[in-house]
Amino acid sequence: MRDTTIVNVLGRRVWTAAGAPALEAEVRLACGAHGRAMTSPAFGAGAVAQAPANAVGAINGLLAAALHGIDAQRQEDVDTTLFKLELRGDRAIMRAALTACSIAAAQAAARAAGVPLFRYLRPGLPVRMPLPAIDVVTAQSPASPFRALILLPFAADGIDEALAVSLAIQRAIAEHLGAAPVVVDERAIAAALLAIERAGFVPGEEVGIALDVGAARLHREDHYICGETAYNPDAWGERLVQLLDDFPIASLEDPFADALSFARFMPRVDDRARVVGNQLFASDAGSIAAAAAEGLASGVVLRPEAAGTLSELRGAFDAARLAAWPIFLSGDAGVEDTSLAHLATAWQCGYIKLGGVGRGSLARWNELIRIEAELRPATSILHIEAGARLVH
Repeated sequence: MRDTTIVNVLGRRVWTAAGAPALEAEVRLACGAHGRAMTSPAFGAGAVAQAPANAVGAINGLLAAALHGIDAQRQEDVDTTLFKLELRGDRAIMRAALTACSIAAAQAAARAAGVPLFRYLRPGLPVRMPLPAIDVVTAQSPASPFRALILLPFAADGIDEALAVSLAIQRAIAEHLGAAPVVVDERAIAAALLAIERAGFVPGEEVGIALDVGAARLHREDHYICGETAYNPDAWGERLVQLLDDFPIASLEDPFADALSFARFMPRVDDRARVVGNQLFASDAGSIAAAAAEGLASGVVLRPEAAGTLSELRGAFDAARLAAWPIFLSGDAGVEDTSLAHLATAWQCGYIKLGGVGRGSLARWNELIRIEAELRPATSILHIEAGARLVH
């Protein structure tokens, strides 16, 4: 029996593919096994970008001392300790540090057991590959009504094919839109549909489109500002409904900035698309359960850095699963960390959000290919028969 007691915890500043500072934690065990995990300043760790030394110091000091001597195989003990420490410092800094430490401890325990993380998290039980949800057009203009256009390769026979199909479509869209500052709007959606058709697929059925609206970035004094146009919440809702009338959109992420607007919008969508919450729910189990009870949404994005520890992320996942919501697992596309691929597979999340080529690291893409190669033919990619109906 290998000794999985935590004997050392190290923090360091590392860098994302975009050249932004990020935080890495390394957990070492008595048996010699170690695990690493990175968190990004883009999600729940804004202070890391401004003062990475503070987050690194939190790991090398307070967190290292608290975790010393804990059995890494007892994830609940690790996370309970981290959760208590979060309450003692700057929330943003501590949240970044504890997320990295929590996942690094699980990675170390998995290495000590001699299995990949996805098998360690679900020992002896079936797992299922997630469907990649790939960001192929990202807004580069502040006038853009939507933040990102996302492809869902429903008909792909495996991860490798899903990524290859999405790459071909991404390149075709880029050729159509040209080199001008990218605005994700109806024109970009039309270009995506055309690219999907030219690639030989049926839009909405074989390859779906989802939109990350990111409405909070547009919200000013109870209006949504797109360029020189200001929409009140009702008018903004009308534009989104018209969008669903005109295009086969599978889901809308963060279409509004407040809970009341979500609630008023849901009946207008009916079952044509999923209304997915991200920032509003903050990957919090209680917020997700309350939102489900009130009918505020019909899907959720979960982010480790927003949830905090691995146990808190699992709690949010369980709340979303109880609500029968589809789950998109997400993280900063620029981070060279593959943990997200393992979590999405082990927990059968359904979807994993990935950056397209040229939009960050391809580490998670390649890790998904490796995981699928190990699992086949026992499991396969998540197949979906209709683009407008996202499974849970």
